[in-house]
Amino acid sequence: MSARFSPSLTAVTKGQPSTLADQIERSGRALTARELAQMLSVSTITIFKQAKAGRIPCFRIGTCVRFDPRAVANWLRAQ
Repeated sequence: MSARFSPSLTAVTKGQPSTLADQIERSGRALTARELAQMLSVSTITIFKQAKAGRIPCFRIGTCVRFDPRAVANWLRAQ
């Protein structure tokens, strides 16, 4: 089972529509699985499974998995 995420979800920021990918990209620092899960409205387990399978771009700092906001935003836009 493959989770699909929709980058077309929009919000209004300063009067202009903003995609979910844009919002993630502006986060400014590496995201935790919990933070990314909240942004994508999925469980933390789903994020970890997708990262382990190589479906979501991620990197490790020691034993911690982190997500580069730009890489995740680009990944979302490509979906």
